[in-house]
Parts: sequence; C-alpha cells; structure tokens
Amino acid sequence: MCTGTLVLSARHAEEVTSRVQHPESHPSRRYAGAAIRPAVLGVVAALALAACGGAEVADGSDPAASGASRTESPSAPASPAESSSSETGSTTSGKGGEGAKGAKSQQSEGPAPETVVPAALQFQATTVSGDAFDGASVAGRPVVLWFWAPWCAVCKSQVPTVTGLVDQYGDDVAFVGVGGLDGTDAIRAFADDVPGLTHLSDPSGDLYQRFGISEQSSFVVLDAAGGEALRTGYADDDALSAVVADVAG
Repeated sequence: MCTGTLVLSARHAEEVTSRVQHPESHPSRRYAGAAIRPAVLGVVAALALAACGGAEVADGSDPAASGASRTESPSAPASPAESSSSETGSTTSGKGGEGAKGAKSQQSEGPAPETVVPAALQFQATTVSGDAFDGASVAGRPVVLWFWAPWCAVCKSQVPTVTGLVDQYGDDVAFVGVGGLDGTDAIRAFADDVPGLTHLSDPSGDLYQRFGISEQSSFVVLDAAGGEALRTGYADDDALSAVVADVAG
C-alpha cells in the first residue's frame, strides 16, 4: 500500500511541475517553475513517506505486544501450602519406612518366653490383709518360705535375721512368710511386727501340709528354677544366710 501511494504522489508532482513549466497563459512563470520543481517533488515525497509510516503503524501490530505474546509465561511457583504438603508427604513416607522396619524387627524378635511355674509354686493362698496370692507371681526368681507361728519363741528370735536378709537380698529374692497353727487375728498381729515380707495366713495348715512342714520355725529355700536349695527346721542364722546369698547370685 505504501508503494502505490508513492507512485500516485510522484505523478501528481509531475502534473504540478508540468503546469508550472508550460504555463501558456503565463509566460513569465516558466523560469520559476523550473526552479521549484525539485522542491515540489521533495515535499510530496516527504508527505507520502509520512503517510506510509503512519499507515504501517496503524495497520501493523504493536511490537511490544507481539514480543509479549511470543514470550512464554513462566510457570507459576508452587504455593507454600503445596510445598509444605509435598514435604510433609515425603517426611511421612520416610517415617513410615522406619516404622515398618521397627515392626519387622519386633516380629523377628518374637514375644518374650513365658516364665515356667515350678510345681512348688503352683498354689493359691490369702495374705494376712485378705488379698489373694498366687505362687506363680514369684516364679522365675529365688524364693525363701518361712513357716512360723505367732506363739513360737524361736520364730520371734529369728525376726532380726530374716528382716536383715530381706534388706540385703530383697531386690533379687522373694521372701514369703507363712503364719499358721493359730487364729487369723494372732497371725496378723505377728506379721505386723515383721516388715518387708509377703505374709500368708494359713490358720488351717494347708500350706504347712503342702510343703511337708511338721515344726516351726522352718525354712524352704527355692532357687530361680524352683528347685529346693534348703529345707530345714531350726536352721542357724549362718547356714540360712549362706544359702540365701548363694541363690541370690
């Protein structure tokens, strides 16, 4: 379109110049027309170029807009919430893996073996305070059974020795007193003066008979496996202390 405009403008300039150069009715202007011809052509060309440039700007697309349309829009950054969710998922997955390993480790180890209750401790009784007692509760560790009676002078004389052993080995050895051959109240009163032991009330003598006790004071010492390490009546303090120290390890 710009080229056509330039051709038309040039032709128009020639016509104007021709009229100026051949003014039959004005002979005096011939010289002037020859002189101004180049100026006329220059003005016409300038106007045509200006019009052409304006048309290009009007018809053409905005270079800035074109550049913007050609520029690829950058991908939008992930929102903090999405990033946090992604990181949390990764962390959870890692922890889940560690948890699975821990579970497999526990399964490979298996449950702890059950404690075998020896025949000597397979009995139930009642404490001097009226609570139920199961001999199996002391299985798996050495046990000292002390059979006494409330009116027994020898039993009373052995209280310091027994309580001393409790203080020394009580964390490793179970000490159980069995009071019998008397009423419940008398048995309880004697037990109150001998702290540190689990005292059982046996007024009917069932436990005495079970363990084959025929006299008081008597001791039955069991090792951790339930085997008898000592069975004696009227045991002297040194012999009792030595056996308890041995089973305690």
